[in-house]
Amino acid sequence: MIRRRILMPLITIAAGLLLGVLAVEAALRLFVEVTDVPFYFWDPAIGPRMAPNQQGRFLLGKYVSGRYSYNSQGWNNPEDYAVRKPAGYRRVCLVGDSQVEALQVQPDETMNAVAARRAEESGRPVQWYPFGVSGFGTAQEYEVIRRYALDYRPEVVILLFLQNDPFDTSPYLVDIEPQLVRYALAPDGELTLRPPSPWHPSTSRRLAARSALVRYLLLQQGLMYRLGPRPAMPAVGGLPVREDARGFRHSIIDGLSRMSMQERQERTWALIAKLFEASRDECRRRGAVFAIAFRGWGDEIDAPIHPESHSVPPKEADPYCLGPRVREMGREWVGPIASRLGIPYLDLTEDLRAEVARSGRSHRFPDDGHLSAVGHAAAGEALARWVEILHR
Repeated sequence: MIRRRILMPLITIAAGLLLGVLAVEAALRLFVEVTDVPFYFWDPAIGPRMAPNQQGRFLLGKYVSGRYSYNSQGWNNPEDYAVRKPAGYRRVCLVGDSQVEALQVQPDETMNAVAARRAEESGRPVQWYPFGVSGFGTAQEYEVIRRYALDYRPEVVILLFLQNDPFDTSPYLVDIEPQLVRYALAPDGELTLRPPSPWHPSTSRRLAARSALVRYLLLQQGLMYRLGPRPAMPAVGGLPVREDARGFRHSIIDGLSRMSMQERQERTWALIAKLFEASRDECRRRGAVFAIAFRGWGDEIDAPIHPESHSVPPKEADPYCLGPRVREMGREWVGPIASRLGIPYLDLTEDLRAEVARSGRSHRFPDDGHLSAVGHAAAGEALARWVEILHR
C-alpha cells in the first residue's frame, strides 16, 4: 500500500514530464526554425567526414543561418564534381576546414561561389570545387589534396590556412584524435604517416539528433559547447581549437614528455613546412599549381569598426607565434615558409579589412568566429583576382 502511494505520484510526474517534452517537441517542429544535423561517414583514407547527399539548414545562436548541400562526393557544394571540364573552363580546388566547408552562410554566399561568379563576369570562367571539413588541419588537408582534389585535374589548388591550423595538425602540441589521419616527423626529418583508426558513428547520438528539442538546445543554442570540455588553450582569434589534450593518450611521438615546449613548437613548424612541400610536389607532379591563402587575424581585420586595444608582445615572448603573438603567425611563419618553398602566398588580411572599412560591417559573425557573408564575399573576390595572376 505504501509502495503504491509512492509509485503513483512518481508515475504521474513522469507522465507529465513526458507530455511536456512531447508538447515542446511538437511546438518547435511547428513554429520554430530548428537546425538540421548533417551526419558523418567513415572515410578510411582520412577519417570521419560528412556523408554524401545531405541537405539542410544550419542555425547557431542569434546570427548564423546557412544552408548546406553535400553532393554525391560528400563535399558541401550544390553541384556534383566531374573530372571532365566544360569547354573553356579552368578549375580551382579550394581545400580547408570549416571556413571552406561554409555551413554558416547560404550556398551562393560562399567564397568559392563568389569567386566563380566574378570569373564568369570577367569572361574567363572558372569552376571552384571546395573541399572543406570542420576540424581538419594541414595533415588531413594534405591527404584531401592528394587523394581527392587532384583527381579532378585542377589548374590551381589553394590551401586556406588559419591560426588554429597548427593546433589541428601537430601531434607535438595536441593529442590529435586517432580516428583522423596523422603525420609526424621521422628522425631524418621526413614525413611519417599514421593511418586513421577505425571509427563508427554513435547510434545514440544519431537517434538524439532526430529530436528538434535536442538540436535546438544542444546545438542551435550552443549548450553542448558551453558544457563540453575546455579547450587546450584560449580560442585562437575566436576560432575553435581541439579539446584539452594534455594527457596525450593517443600520442604517436616517442619521447614527447621529454621534449621542451620550444622543441615541440620548432617541430610543429618543421612538420607544417614538410606538409606544404609535399602538397607542392604532389600538385606539380599532377600538373597543378599549389598555393596558400592565409585568413589573417580577426581583430586586426575588424579594426576599422572595432579598434584594437591590445598591443603585440615582443618577439621573444612568443617567437613561434603559437601563444600570445599568434596574430603574427602569417607574417613571421606561414608567409616565410611559403616563400622559401617557392609556393605562391596570399594574406587575405588587407582585402578583408578593406571590405570591413567600406561596408562598416564585421567580416565574421558576432557570436561565432567563422566568416560571415561579408567575409566570404571579400575573400572570394580576392581569391578570384589571385587565380588570374597564378594562371597567366
